Amino acid sequence: MTSTSTRDDFTKPTLRLMAQRAGYICSYPDCRQLTIGPSDDRKSGLTMVGVGAHITAASLGGPRYDGSLTPEERASEANGIWMCQLHGKQIDDNASRHTDVDLKRWKSQHQEWIFARIASADSLLKHGITNVSIENIGPFRERTSISLGRHNVVFGLNSSGKSSLCESIAAFAGGVNFENFRKRWRLFGAGSPLMMIEAAVSVNGARTTVRLSEEPVGLKHVPKFHQTRLHVEVNGNVAAHWPRSLFNIVYLDSQNLKPNRIKDPFRRDLRALAPQLGLSEDQVWDALREELFCSSTFGSRIRRIGEYRAEVRSAGSDFFYETGGLAGSEHSFALFDVLLRMIRADPRPTPWMIIVDSSLFLGLDSDNKRRLVEALTQLDEPTVQTLVCVNYETDAIDLKAADAEKWVGSSVAGALTVHSFL
Repeated sequence: MTSTSTRDDFTKPTLRLMAQRAGYICSYPDCRQLTIGPSDDRKSGLTMVGVGAHITAASLGGPRYDGSLTPEERASEANGIWMCQLHGKQIDDNASRHTDVDLKRWKSQHQEWIFARIASADSLLKHGITNVSIENIGPFRERTSISLGRHNVVFGLNSSGKSSLCESIAAFAGGVNFENFRKRWRLFGAGSPLMMIEAAVSVNGARTTVRLSEEPVGLKHVPKFHQTRLHVEVNGNVAAHWPRSLFNIVYLDSQNLKPNRIKDPFRRDLRALAPQLGLSEDQVWDALREELFCSSTFGSRIRRIGEYRAEVRSAGSDFFYETGGLAGSEHSFALFDVLLRMIRADPRPTPWMIIVDSSLFLGLDSDNKRRLVEALTQLDEPTVQTLVCVNYETDAIDLKAADAEKWVGSSVAGALTVHSFL
């Protein structure tokens, strides 16, 4: 420790430790300014724009001074918080607003964020769902873990667990996806399978792990339909809720788009899609007011011509056709264009995942299957994560070969093979 008069300043080793524990990033909430970089003029070769600020002041009369601390405690790393120069001055000039309790909380939260970035360093994916584990769902009786890339092709024969995997991942989004998952597997009642699903999601390198499981209530005189309850853990800690906003997932499965009184399949599919986007059916249709609504990832031009009626001009066509008369591939690509446009309009930084189950994928011929996957994997904006299920090994091999440069490996999960791409 070095002292100037009665100041208990940080030593250089203490400042270095403080900066390193903060990752050389400002600890002020949501600032995340990098505070170190190269310099061609300084002897050290570095330029530093960060400061080690005292949580409680280094001397009497300073901001948040605590006379109960010893000089050693006052000059320790535990009494410091790493800041950019702007926020280092702001917290001292506004000490009545930024208390020592606030600063300690910011420091703790920032270091947890830094640690989460390190914890996800083993994953090639820094923005999306990196890992999924499933137990007691469908054919996954034993705990099965799957690592995911940005784009994934899942191959398996019928009853191998493709839909079980898709439903389990989609359930983390909550809402209609979780409700469909609960109903499908008859969870939280008599005879429930005591399932467990766990997912790790990375947002710009910071990873959060969410675990959902069934837990026996363990009380007497409990009705049969309430014998188990949902148990939630976030980063290993018991939680009342899980952060659903980290999981923006759209699950496209023709079996979920059940026939009903709506004759137009395009309107029926938009109605099924809307709640997964957090929208009402009318909000989706309101977005179709302008002909050039779609960004034309697949070349669709869509214009609304009635309350629940639209016309589509597909890629390569000179004419608009009402949606009820579209061919299967034209219908699918128009639906994807609407979906991608809605995702592009979402201002949140949380990644989106699009899951395409094999029942929908089977409706496309080989060329259109390749066209769908290639377009999704080449998207720069929005940066969506995808998972496409196929029933035939030839489809999996063709899709892998078509994007061989980005292929990072395969893994086996029960009877499934998962090919991952960057």
